[in-house]
Amino acid sequence: MPREKQPATIQEWFEYGRQCFHKPDGVEAVKALEKVCDMDPSYKHSDGDNPYFYLGKIYEVESRYTEAIELYTKALAVDYWDEESLIGRGSCLSVKGKYAEAADDFIKTLQIPDNKRRCPRKMLLYIIAETYRQMQEWGQAIYWGQLALNADPGNQSHRQLLDKIKARSAD
Repeated sequence: MPREKQPATIQEWFEYGRQCFHKPDGVEAVKALEKVCDMDPSYKHSDGDNPYFYLGKIYEVESRYTEAIELYTKALAVDYWDEESLIGRGSCLSVKGKYAEAADDFIKTLQIPDNKRRCPRKMLLYIIAETYRQMQEWGQAIYWGQLALNADPGNQSHRQLLDKIKARSAD
């Protein structure tokens, strides 16, 4: 993607990287965001975003889960409560079969106050229940599944998951 003017400041590099990410132009996004990381490994935009999250998301989309986990972890070193990085890392950990670590990330995300978290509580509860189902930790799966159903009583997916967990735990 040709540019008329090269970014000059770290903020301009970050904005350019973010614009490329949303275009999508992953190659240019990676170049720009890595430049930001080189300039200041602890850079955090005034809106809370940081380059490691975007790099992690790019690698996650490319199914490069180990690298994505590393980048999300770096994002969390910059912002311990980065919701999107917690969810991204948890998702990648789940794909790699590291369910206990994934559950920790999802539970930590749930600790972000509802008025500050973008992911709905009922969805996080469902994800946590599903993660424990994958681990075959039936007591935890039932507990979280029931919380998910209580948070959204009419949701058929939540009901089906809880029924599936209860049936499986009875085996």
